[in-house]
Amino acid sequence: MPITTFFKAYKNNTDGNFAITFAVSLLMLIAVVGAALDFSMAQSSRVKIQNAADSAVLAAAKSGETGQSALLGVAAEVVNTNNLTSGTLTTTLNLTANGRVRIDVSGQYDTYLMGIFGYPTVDIAVVSEAPLGASEPVNIALVLDTTGSMSGAKLGSLKTAANNLVDLLESYDNDSLKVSVVPFSQYVNVGVSRRNAPWIDVPADSSTTGLEVCRMRRDVVSRSNCRNETRTRYNDGVPYTYTRRVCDIEYGPEYRSCYTPTQNRRWHGCVGSRNTPHNERVAYDGREIPGLMNVRCGSELRPLTNDMGAVKSTINGLRARGLTYIPSGIAWGWRTLNNSEPFTEARGPYEANTQKVMIIMTDGDNTRSQNGNRHNGRNIANANQTTSRMCTNVKAGDIEVYTIAYEITNNATKNLMRNCATNSSMYFDASNAAQLNAAFEDIGRNLIKVRLTH
Repeated sequence: MPITTFFKAYKNNTDGNFAITFAVSLLMLIAVVGAALDFSMAQSSRVKIQNAADSAVLAAAKSGETGQSALLGVAAEVVNTNNLTSGTLTTTLNLTANGRVRIDVSGQYDTYLMGIFGYPTVDIAVVSEAPLGASEPVNIALVLDTTGSMSGAKLGSLKTAANNLVDLLESYDNDSLKVSVVPFSQYVNVGVSRRNAPWIDVPADSSTTGLEVCRMRRDVVSRSNCRNETRTRYNDGVPYTYTRRVCDIEYGPEYRSCYTPTQNRRWHGCVGSRNTPHNERVAYDGREIPGLMNVRCGSELRPLTNDMGAVKSTINGLRARGLTYIPSGIAWGWRTLNNSEPFTEARGPYEANTQKVMIIMTDGDNTRSQNGNRHNGRNIANANQTTSRMCTNVKAGDIEVYTIAYEITNNATKNLMRNCATNSSMYFDASNAAQLNAAFEDIGRNLIKVRLTH
């Protein structure tokens, strides 16, 4: 029956039963409409409270506070500031065992029509949770190729790209972020200050004077027909040309010359590898790592630190020298991410929540292999196999691996780096400086953000 007909019938009907029926029906209609209206308004109020709770939990998680009382103070202030309801909101906060901030916000919605039916208010409660800044650490190892083939503009491009990555990581404002820098070539430089560490075996520096040595010599008495000649050399497998001054030389008479040789043995911070199978393992475990005498390598590595200024200083101080043995860089990048000796900077109260990342950048093929404790062998197939196994071991240690092939033309090496990455989307093939910078930027944007979980 249309409602207009219903009201006309009511107007013309004087029957008492009809009046009672109409009154009851009207009350039911009011109750249904009132419930729908108040439900809609209560839901709108709930959304407003949830938004306030989400803003509050993020503010607390990123505040740098770690105590529950201080965190509650931050959260409550944000809830009150963002309270778009007409009522008072109550905020409680708990810090979970795994370091997550959980807040409960409750309030009441004052009904418009349901009050006449005995429901003057509706209780509203919401929950929001986010990781405390320090509870989800992010440790990143920059394993950077600084071999001789990186000299010049290539090394400059690497410094620019790596510094841009650090700037991007800093912008996330995550106090639990730590970065290590591991320059590698044929060897890695752990720093002469660590020569007495329990995990390393370094002989004492020494000088030895030998017996007198005599030999016949002839001095140069004249040079003629001098000219410049162009010749080719190889720097870590990469050919380059240079000019050399060449002359026809005339020598004087032969004579006897004697000298007493002195052999100096000095340690410059460079380390080799332990014997198989310990050369592919991360932990010290009581087996010392050999320090190599009279060997020079690149810049000293920097263990994990949250001092991004120090990280940039290490990057800016990189220098190119030496040949390529990629497993050396992987081993020490892995060690900086591990919480046991040689380095322990990865230790912390929330180690189980730590996101561990290794970024490996190389510009060329392995040109040396392990030979005893040193990396002066030429079994490149063996070096590649060692690289592959170590990548597998690193990934099995719950470490995300990104790889960047920089101006590499050898498809076998590209595939080696692609397979080393956690997945193919985490491998970058950079053929120039702009692509190298873009690769580091893409990696940075995939890392480190505070996330809501409810």
